[in-house]
Amino acid sequence: MPRLLLFDIDGTLMDTGGAGGASLLDAVEDVLGVSRSQLAPLDLAGATDAGVVRSLFSQTGHDLQDTLVNQYLARYLTRLRERLHHDSFTGRLLPGVESLLLQLRTLAQADLGLLTGNVREGANIKLQRFQLDSFFLEGAFGDDAEDRNLLGPFATRRIQAITGHEYAPEDIIVIGDTPKDIACARAIGARCLAVGTGTFQAAALAGHSPWQCLEDLSETDRICDLLLN
Repeated sequence: MPRLLLFDIDGTLMDTGGAGGASLLDAVEDVLGVSRSQLAPLDLAGATDAGVVRSLFSQTGHDLQDTLVNQYLARYLTRLRERLHHDSFTGRLLPGVESLLLQLRTLAQADLGLLTGNVREGANIKLQRFQLDSFFLEGAFGDDAEDRNLLGPFATRRIQAITGHEYAPEDIIVIGDTPKDIACARAIGARCLAVGTGTFQAAALAGHSPWQCLEDLSETDRICDLLLN
């Protein structure tokens, strides 16, 4: 049975150069009418967008009313598109990502999915910016649950429905860059390949006892061997 490989996005596949966080704050100013200078610094490492929205609404004195949340998210997505395609955009794919995904896509032993704190449309916008959207069958997103530890079953069910494969926990590997990725893998009995390409260096991630911990994803053949054997 193929392995199910669930990739985080920010800090694992790409660095958006701060565009994601800046767009969240743009929407606070545009929709909630509060200056970003009045807010505590965003802590986005391993966070879900639903959790970030709850924190921002609380800080600005707004209830999580559906209409206002939807207005906020719509503005966030608009500003995210603008920032990702602006001439000043400095984002990049992280080392080895494109080569690894290209190789994994050719191998029958791997089904590729997403496990990300981004809302679904935000994830799509980021992946499309770097032409990565065609690599992934489905996934779990930050609008599925506020608690990242609850996301794994969403991804597994959706991808099972597409492939017809039944994934045992030992056949699922989460690839991510934060302690929260390690924890959410553990929550479903899966393994985590942690990479030090985001906020946390590999040495810090190793302290959370992931299955494997690497500096980055640049050694394509070695990582494929780890993931599939």
